[in-house]
Amino acid sequence: MDALSGVLRAVRLTGAVFFQADFTAPWALESPESSMLAQALLPDARQVVLFHLVRGGRCWVDVPGQPRIELGPGDVIVFPLGDRHVMGSGAAEAVTPVTALFPGPPPFVRPPRLAYGGGGAATGLVCGYLYLERVFFSPLFGTLPRVLVARPDDGAAGAMLRSSAGILAAALEGCETTSDATPLDPSAPGGAEVLARLTELLFVEVLRRHMAKLAPEEVGFFAAIRDPGVGRALEAFHREPCRPWTVEQLARQAAMSRSGFAARFVELLGESPAQYTLRWRLRLAAQRLRETTDSIAEVATESGYASEAAFSRAFKREHGLAPGRFRSGPP
Repeated sequence: MDALSGVLRAVRLTGAVFFQADFTAPWALESPESSMLAQALLPDARQVVLFHLVRGGRCWVDVPGQPRIELGPGDVIVFPLGDRHVMGSGAAEAVTPVTALFPGPPPFVRPPRLAYGGGGAATGLVCGYLYLERVFFSPLFGTLPRVLVARPDDGAAGAMLRSSAGILAAALEGCETTSDATPLDPSAPGGAEVLARLTELLFVEVLRRHMAKLAPEEVGFFAAIRDPGVGRALEAFHREPCRPWTVEQLARQAAMSRSGFAARFVELLGESPAQYTLRWRLRLAAQRLRETTDSIAEVATESGYASEAAFSRAFKREHGLAPGRFRSGPP
């Protein structure tokens, strides 16, 4: 398992389709910051990653402080930090909040199909979101740019994107064209899970495309897992995160000297290997406290601590609360 797959599996990335849209020019709609939508979409969410897939037609996207982005058929745009943005086509006289088009408050039983615009050139969209637990959000997505755009016309590199986007769009069209529940209908047994996996596949492909285009001087989590040496060490660690890894052992995985590995690790991730592994185990511990009934002592042992007291001290330093209070507190 590669490092990216291992990390995304560990953090339980969850995706869903929010709505479909059939807009006609001129139109302009504003999407609020994701934090304003998060609580309505998922009760324990603080922030979600928003994305739009262009099924057909063309549109533009305006993000504060950035040049206008033009999108065409098959393009995918992702907002890792959930920035407020305006999408449109043509010269619309006014910007309408997209929430004004919703048939009711989210979440929806099945993705609604929104229609809006002035009757001109048509644009079809699939809009969705992805979510992972708050304790994992910043270390993974905090170093991503505010906007990611992936286009399907990149030759062989665009093949997987075209395939992922096409399957997702076809799945949703199937939901719309039959009156009977199908496996791709979110209201059918397993239907929401199928759509979730399709949105996650699309997002992972966008991340892979982003990683492939990173400049050599880039730093951060995604630059680190792409790095030949540090990436191998991260892959080994995330495969067995509770193993008591030493810097020497991780350096051997990276096929680097101890000092060279440690320096490169800090350069890419801004913290030492020991700090990174400690903090990641404590994030996994937080996840386990919330999702299981395991005792604090059991979580401490699984996290590599010899005593519950030592674990509790480290946990409070990282998360600001003792394990018991964290477990019983708000998400």
